[in-house]
Amino acid sequence: MRTLLVSGIYRPEIGGPATYVPKLAEKIIEVGQKVEVITLRNSNSEKVDEEWPVHYVLRDQNLMIRYIKTVLVIIKKGFNTDSIFSNGLFQETAIALLFIKVKSVAKVSGDPVWERAVNSGRTTLSRIDFNQSPLGIASKFQRIFLRWSLNRFDLITCPSQELKSLILSWGVKKEAILITNGVAECNILYTPKEYDVISVSRIIKLKNLDKLIYACARTNSKLAIVGIGPELENLIKLASDLGTHVNFLGQLSECEVLEALNRSRIFALISNSEGLSFALLQAMGCGIPSIVSNVKGNTDVISHQQDGLVVDIDDENSLDKAIVTLLNSPDKLTVYGEKAKRKVLSQYNLEEQLVKILHLLSVTYHES
Repeated sequence: MRTLLVSGIYRPEIGGPATYVPKLAEKIIEVGQKVEVITLRNSNSEKVDEEWPVHYVLRDQNLMIRYIKTVLVIIKKGFNTDSIFSNGLFQETAIALLFIKVKSVAKVSGDPVWERAVNSGRTTLSRIDFNQSPLGIASKFQRIFLRWSLNRFDLITCPSQELKSLILSWGVKKEAILITNGVAECNILYTPKEYDVISVSRIIKLKNLDKLIYACARTNSKLAIVGIGPELENLIKLASDLGTHVNFLGQLSECEVLEALNRSRIFALISNSEGLSFALLQAMGCGIPSIVSNVKGNTDVISHQQDGLVVDIDDENSLDKAIVTLLNSPDKLTVYGEKAKRKVLSQYNLEEQLVKILHLLSVTYHES
Protein backbone atom coordinates (compact mmCIF):
# COMPACT_ATOMS: atom_id res chain seq x y z
CA MET A 1 0.00 0.00 0.00
CA ARG A 2 1.21 3.49 -0.89
CA THR A 3 -0.01 6.57 0.97
CA LEU A 4 0.36 10.21 0.01
CA LEU A 5 0.36 12.71 2.90
CA VAL A 6 -0.49 16.35 2.12
CA SER A 7 0.14 19.19 4.57
CA GLY A 8 0.37 22.97 4.43
CA ILE A 9 3.20 23.01 6.99
CA TYR A 10 5.93 20.53 7.81
CA ARG A 11 8.82 20.20 10.20
CA PRO A 12 10.92 21.99 11.28
CA GLU A 13 8.00 24.46 11.29
CA ILE A 14 5.85 24.66 14.42
CA GLY A 15 2.22 23.58 14.36
CA GLY A 16 -0.03 20.55 14.64
CA PRO A 17 0.27 19.25 11.06
CA ALA A 18 4.04 19.82 11.06
CA THR A 19 4.27 17.55 14.10
CA TYR A 20 1.59 15.03 13.17
CA VAL A 21 2.36 14.26 9.53
CA PRO A 22 5.95 13.03 10.12
CA LYS A 23 4.69 10.83 12.98
CA LEU A 24 2.09 9.29 10.67
CA ALA A 25 4.74 8.79 7.98
CA GLU A 26 7.00 7.01 10.48
CA LYS A 27 4.15 4.70 11.44
CA ILE A 28 3.36 3.89 7.81
CA ILE A 29 7.02 3.00 7.21
CA GLU A 30 7.04 0.94 10.42
CA VAL A 31 4.19 -1.30 9.20
CA GLY A 32 6.04 -1.95 5.94
CA GLN A 33 4.14 0.38 3.63
CA LYS A 34 5.33 3.22 1.43
CA VAL A 35 4.66 6.92 1.95
CA GLU A 36 5.42 10.26 0.32
CA VAL A 37 4.72 13.80 1.53
CA ILE A 38 3.66 16.93 -0.34
CA THR A 39 3.98 20.20 1.55
CA LEU A 40 4.82 23.89 1.30
CA ARG A 41 7.96 25.69 2.39
CA ASN A 42 9.33 29.20 2.23
CA SER A 43 12.13 29.83 -0.24
CA ASN A 44 14.56 30.61 2.59
CA SER A 45 13.70 27.43 4.54
CA GLU A 46 15.84 24.34 4.44
CA LYS A 47 14.56 21.01 3.17
CA VAL A 48 14.43 18.15 5.66
CA ASP A 49 16.10 14.80 4.97
CA GLU A 50 13.60 12.01 5.67
CA GLU A 51 13.30 8.25 5.18
CA TRP A 52 10.53 9.00 2.70
CA PRO A 53 10.31 11.40 -0.28
CA VAL A 54 9.14 14.93 0.55
CA HIS A 55 7.97 17.10 -2.37
CA TYR A 56 7.97 20.85 -1.72
CA VAL A 57 6.05 23.68 -3.36
CA LEU A 58 7.28 27.18 -2.55
CA ARG A 59 4.84 29.01 -0.32
CA ASP A 60 6.07 32.54 -1.02
CA GLN A 61 5.15 32.80 -4.69
CA ASN A 62 2.11 34.03 -6.56
CA LEU A 63 -0.90 32.39 -4.90
CA MET A 64 -2.55 31.20 -8.12
CA ILE A 65 0.71 29.76 -9.42
CA ARG A 66 1.25 28.00 -6.10
CA TYR A 67 -2.26 26.53 -6.23
CA ILE A 68 -1.76 25.21 -9.74
CA LYS A 69 1.67 23.75 -8.96
CA THR A 70 0.38 22.08 -5.80
CA VAL A 71 -2.59 20.53 -7.61
CA LEU A 72 -0.33 19.21 -10.38
CA VAL A 73 2.11 17.65 -7.91
CA ILE A 74 -0.75 15.95 -6.03
CA ILE A 75 -2.18 14.61 -9.29
CA LYS A 76 1.22 13.37 -10.44
CA LYS A 77 2.00 11.56 -7.20
CA GLY A 78 -1.60 10.52 -6.65
CA PHE A 79 -1.65 8.30 -9.74
CA ASN A 80 0.88 6.02 -8.01
CA THR A 81 -0.81 5.90 -4.60
CA ASP A 82 -3.57 3.93 -2.92
CA SER A 83 -4.73 6.56 -0.46
CA ILE A 84 -4.36 10.26 0.32
CA PHE A 85 -4.37 11.81 3.78
CA SER A 86 -4.72 15.59 3.81
CA ASN A 87 -3.92 17.62 6.93
CA GLY A 88 -4.38 20.95 5.16
CA LEU A 89 -4.31 22.09 1.51
CA PHE A 90 -7.85 20.70 1.27
CA GLN A 91 -8.82 22.75 -1.78
CA GLU A 92 -5.78 21.73 -3.79
CA THR A 93 -6.23 18.08 -2.83
CA ALA A 94 -9.94 18.16 -3.65
CA ILE A 95 -9.27 19.48 -7.15
CA ALA A 96 -6.68 16.74 -7.65
CA LEU A 97 -9.24 14.14 -6.53
CA LEU A 98 -11.33 15.04 -9.58
CA PHE A 99 -8.60 13.40 -11.68
CA ILE A 100 -7.43 10.55 -9.44
CA LYS A 101 -9.64 7.94 -7.80
CA VAL A 102 -8.10 6.84 -4.50
CA LYS A 103 -9.22 6.53 -0.91
CA SER A 104 -9.06 9.93 0.73
CA VAL A 105 -9.17 11.17 4.32
CA ALA A 106 -9.00 14.80 5.46
CA LYS A 107 -8.00 15.81 8.98
CA VAL A 108 -9.56 19.15 9.93
CA SER A 109 -7.74 20.74 12.88
CA GLY A 110 -9.37 24.18 12.80
CA ASP A 111 -11.44 26.64 10.81
CA PRO A 112 -9.18 28.08 8.08
CA VAL A 113 -11.83 30.59 6.96
CA TRP A 114 -12.07 32.12 10.43
CA GLU A 115 -8.28 32.04 10.86
CA ARG A 116 -7.78 33.97 7.61
CA ALA A 117 -10.40 36.52 8.66
CA VAL A 118 -8.69 37.07 12.02
CA ASN A 119 -5.17 37.25 10.60
CA SER A 120 -6.24 39.71 7.92
CA GLY A 121 -8.09 41.90 10.43
CA ARG A 122 -11.54 41.26 8.90
CA THR A 123 -12.99 40.01 12.20
CA THR A 124 -12.37 40.07 15.93
CA LEU A 125 -15.08 37.51 16.69
CA SER A 126 -14.36 34.20 18.37
CA ARG A 127 -14.50 31.08 16.22
CA ILE A 128 -17.94 30.15 17.53
CA ASP A 129 -19.38 33.67 17.14
CA PHE A 130 -17.87 33.95 13.65
CA ASN A 131 -19.58 30.74 12.60
CA GLN A 132 -22.92 31.98 13.96
CA SER A 133 -22.72 35.38 12.22
CA PRO A 134 -23.33 36.43 8.59
CA LEU A 135 -20.11 36.11 6.59
CA GLY A 136 -18.54 38.82 4.48
CA ILE A 137 -18.13 38.22 0.76
CA ALA A 138 -14.54 36.98 0.98
CA SER A 139 -15.25 34.62 3.86
CA LYS A 140 -18.48 33.42 2.25
CA PHE A 141 -16.69 32.34 -0.94
CA GLN A 142 -13.90 30.73 1.09
CA ARG A 143 -16.48 28.78 3.09
CA ILE A 144 -18.24 27.59 -0.08
CA PHE A 145 -14.91 26.42 -1.55
CA LEU A 146 -13.93 24.71 1.72
CA ARG A 147 -17.30 22.93 1.96
CA TRP A 148 -17.04 21.76 -1.63
CA SER A 149 -13.48 20.57 -1.03
CA LEU A 150 -14.21 18.58 2.13
CA ASN A 151 -17.17 16.92 0.42
CA ARG A 152 -14.76 15.48 -2.16
CA PHE A 153 -13.08 13.33 0.49
CA ASP A 154 -14.30 9.89 1.56
CA LEU A 155 -13.94 10.66 5.26
CA ILE A 156 -13.26 13.58 7.56
CA THR A 157 -11.50 13.32 10.91
CA CYS A 158 -11.13 16.00 13.58
CA PRO A 159 -9.56 16.13 17.06
CA SER A 160 -12.46 17.61 19.06
CA GLN A 161 -16.24 17.41 19.36
CA GLU A 162 -16.56 21.16 18.87
CA LEU A 163 -14.79 20.95 15.51
CA LYS A 164 -16.98 18.02 14.49
CA SER A 165 -20.09 20.11 15.15
CA LEU A 166 -18.63 23.07 13.25
CA ILE A 167 -17.78 20.91 10.23
CA LEU A 168 -21.37 19.68 10.07
CA SER A 169 -22.63 23.26 10.36
CA TRP A 170 -20.58 24.19 7.27
CA GLY A 171 -22.72 21.82 5.21
CA VAL A 172 -20.16 19.03 4.92
CA LYS A 173 -22.07 15.85 4.13
CA LYS A 174 -19.29 13.31 4.54
CA GLU A 175 -18.89 11.35 7.74
CA ALA A 176 -16.81 13.13 10.39
CA ILE A 177 -14.95 10.92 12.84
CA LEU A 178 -13.56 12.16 16.16
CA ILE A 179 -9.94 11.06 16.62
CA THR A 180 -8.03 13.01 19.25
CA ASN A 181 -4.37 13.88 18.86
CA GLY A 182 -1.77 11.92 20.79
CA VAL A 183 1.83 12.14 21.96
CA ALA A 184 4.48 9.72 23.14
CA GLU A 185 5.89 9.77 26.65
CA CYS A 186 8.67 12.30 27.20
CA ASN A 187 11.75 10.44 28.45
CA ILE A 188 14.07 13.42 28.87
CA LEU A 189 15.49 13.46 32.39
CA TYR A 190 14.95 16.36 34.77
CA THR A 191 16.93 19.48 33.89
CA PRO A 192 17.39 22.73 35.85
CA LYS A 193 14.59 25.21 35.22
CA GLU A 194 15.61 28.18 33.09
CA TYR A 195 12.22 29.69 32.21
CA ASP A 196 9.19 30.45 34.35
CA VAL A 197 6.78 30.24 31.42
CA ILE A 198 7.07 28.78 27.92
CA SER A 199 4.76 28.85 24.90
CA VAL A 200 5.16 26.79 21.73
CA SER A 201 3.14 27.78 18.68
CA ARG A 202 3.04 29.51 15.34
CA ILE A 203 3.52 33.19 16.05
CA ILE A 204 0.21 34.56 14.81
CA LYS A 205 -2.41 36.88 16.29
CA LEU A 206 -4.71 34.03 17.29
CA LYS A 207 -2.18 32.81 19.87
CA ASN A 208 -2.36 36.01 21.98
CA LEU A 209 1.36 35.95 22.67
CA ASP A 210 1.30 39.71 23.18
CA LYS A 211 -1.01 39.20 26.17
CA LEU A 212 1.38 36.60 27.53
CA ILE A 213 4.32 39.00 27.21
CA TYR A 214 2.37 41.71 29.04
CA ALA A 215 1.47 39.23 31.80
CA CYS A 216 5.07 38.12 32.22
CA ALA A 217 6.16 41.75 32.38
CA ARG A 218 3.64 42.47 35.12
CA THR A 219 4.63 39.36 37.10
CA ASN A 220 8.37 39.72 36.44
CA SER A 221 8.49 36.21 34.95
CA LYS A 222 11.03 34.78 32.51
CA LEU A 223 9.32 33.76 29.28
CA ALA A 224 10.43 31.56 26.38
CA ILE A 225 8.59 31.57 23.05
CA VAL A 226 9.22 28.77 20.57
CA GLY A 227 8.16 29.24 16.94
CA ILE A 228 8.18 31.62 14.02
CA GLY A 229 5.47 33.53 12.22
CA PRO A 230 4.27 36.88 10.92
CA GLU A 231 3.90 38.44 14.39
CA LEU A 232 7.48 37.71 15.47
CA GLU A 233 8.97 41.15 14.83
CA ASN A 234 6.04 42.87 16.57
CA LEU A 235 6.48 40.69 19.63
CA ILE A 236 10.24 41.24 19.76
CA LYS A 237 9.62 45.00 19.73
CA LEU A 238 6.92 44.69 22.39
CA ALA A 239 9.20 42.70 24.69
CA SER A 240 11.99 45.25 24.18
CA ASP A 241 9.70 48.21 24.87
CA LEU A 242 8.43 46.60 28.07
CA GLY A 243 11.88 45.49 29.19
CA THR A 244 10.50 41.96 29.65
CA HIS A 245 12.79 38.96 29.96
CA VAL A 246 11.70 37.05 26.83
CA ASN A 247 13.81 34.48 24.98
CA PHE A 248 12.64 33.98 21.40
CA LEU A 249 13.98 30.50 20.67
CA GLY A 250 12.83 30.41 17.04
CA GLN A 251 12.10 27.27 15.09
CA LEU A 252 13.25 24.14 16.93
CA SER A 253 13.26 20.43 16.17
CA GLU A 254 10.89 18.23 18.15
CA CYS A 255 13.73 17.04 20.38
CA GLU A 256 14.79 20.64 21.01
CA VAL A 257 11.19 21.59 21.84
CA LEU A 258 11.00 18.83 24.43
CA GLU A 259 14.30 19.97 25.94
CA ALA A 260 13.00 23.55 26.15
CA LEU A 261 9.79 22.35 27.79
CA ASN A 262 11.79 20.46 30.39
CA ARG A 263 13.72 23.64 31.22
CA SER A 264 10.42 25.42 31.98
CA ARG A 265 8.12 25.53 34.99
CA ILE A 266 4.82 26.38 33.26
CA PHE A 267 3.43 25.91 29.76
CA ALA A 268 1.02 28.61 28.53
CA LEU A 269 -1.47 28.38 25.68
CA ILE A 270 -3.89 31.32 25.68
CA SER A 271 -5.15 31.19 22.10
CA ASN A 272 -8.50 32.48 20.90
CA SER A 273 -9.18 29.01 19.53
CA GLU A 274 -7.69 25.51 19.57
CA GLY A 275 -8.60 22.18 18.05
CA LEU A 276 -6.35 20.03 20.21
CA SER A 277 -2.84 21.40 20.59
CA PHE A 278 0.10 19.03 20.11
CA ALA A 279 2.30 21.42 22.06
CA LEU A 280 -0.12 21.27 25.00
CA LEU A 281 -0.07 17.48 24.95
CA GLN A 282 3.74 17.49 24.70
CA ALA A 283 3.98 19.74 27.75
CA MET A 284 1.64 17.45 29.68
CA GLY A 285 3.74 14.46 28.61
CA CYS A 286 6.78 16.22 30.10
CA GLY A 287 4.95 16.62 33.41
CA ILE A 288 4.60 20.40 33.13
CA PRO A 289 1.45 22.12 34.42
CA SER A 290 -0.33 24.37 31.93
CA ILE A 291 -2.17 27.66 31.93
CA VAL A 292 -4.71 27.64 29.09
CA SER A 293 -7.39 29.95 27.76
CA ASN A 294 -11.04 29.08 28.33
CA VAL A 295 -11.73 27.79 24.82
CA LYS A 296 -13.18 24.37 24.13
CA GLY A 297 -10.12 22.67 22.65
CA ASN A 298 -8.15 23.54 25.78
CA THR A 299 -10.81 22.85 28.39
CA ASP A 300 -11.46 19.44 26.81
CA VAL A 301 -7.96 18.54 27.98
CA ILE A 302 -7.09 20.64 31.04
CA SER A 303 -9.23 20.39 34.18
CA HIS A 304 -9.02 23.61 36.21
CA GLN A 305 -7.08 23.25 39.46
CA GLN A 306 -6.45 19.56 38.81
CA ASP A 307 -3.79 19.32 36.10
CA GLY A 308 -3.51 23.00 35.20
CA LEU A 309 -5.29 26.34 35.35
CA VAL A 310 -7.89 27.76 32.98
CA VAL A 311 -7.99 31.55 32.55
CA ASP A 312 -10.28 34.09 30.92
CA ILE A 313 -8.25 35.51 28.04
CA ASP A 314 -10.18 38.78 28.27
CA ASP A 315 -9.22 39.23 31.94
CA GLU A 316 -5.54 40.11 32.32
CA ASN A 317 -5.79 39.70 36.10
CA SER A 318 -6.84 36.09 35.59
CA LEU A 319 -3.66 35.31 33.66
CA ASP A 320 -1.42 37.22 36.07
CA LYS A 321 -2.96 35.45 39.06
CA ALA A 322 -2.50 32.02 37.46
CA ILE A 323 1.21 32.64 36.77
CA VAL A 324 1.86 33.93 40.30
CA THR A 325 -0.18 31.12 41.89
CA LEU A 326 1.87 28.38 40.24
CA LEU A 327 5.28 30.03 40.59
CA ASN A 328 4.66 30.62 44.30
CA SER A 329 3.50 27.05 44.92
CA PRO A 330 6.07 24.31 44.17
CA ASP A 331 3.57 21.74 45.45
CA LYS A 332 0.98 22.74 42.86
CA LEU A 333 3.61 22.72 40.11
CA THR A 334 4.48 19.15 41.02
CA VAL A 335 0.97 17.82 41.62
CA TYR A 336 -0.59 19.42 38.53
CA GLY A 337 2.35 18.27 36.41
CA GLU A 338 2.13 14.67 37.59
CA LYS A 339 -1.62 14.54 37.02
CA ALA A 340 -1.19 16.06 33.54
CA LYS A 341 1.35 13.41 32.61
CA ARG A 342 -0.86 10.56 33.81
CA LYS A 343 -3.81 11.95 31.87
CA VAL A 344 -1.98 12.41 28.57
CA LEU A 345 -0.43 8.93 28.70
CA SER A 346 -3.78 7.27 29.43
CA GLN A 347 -6.11 9.31 27.20
CA TYR A 348 -3.95 10.74 24.40
CA ASN A 349 -1.70 7.90 23.37
CA LEU A 350 0.05 8.57 20.05
CA GLU A 351 0.26 4.92 19.01
CA GLU A 352 -3.48 4.37 19.40
CA GLN A 353 -4.35 7.48 17.39
CA LEU A 354 -2.02 6.59 14.51
CA VAL A 355 -3.42 3.06 14.30
CA LYS A 356 -6.93 4.52 13.96
CA ILE A 357 -5.83 6.67 11.01
CA LEU A 358 -4.06 3.72 9.34
CA HIS A 359 -7.27 1.72 9.66
CA LEU A 360 -9.26 4.45 7.92
CA LEU A 361 -6.72 4.65 5.11
CA SER A 362 -6.79 0.89 4.58
CA VAL A 363 -10.58 0.53 4.41
CA THR A 364 -12.55 1.24 1.24
CA TYR A 365 -15.41 3.69 1.67
CA HIS A 366 -18.08 4.21 -0.95
CA GLU A 367 -20.11 7.34 -1.47
CA SER A 368 -23.79 6.99 -0.54
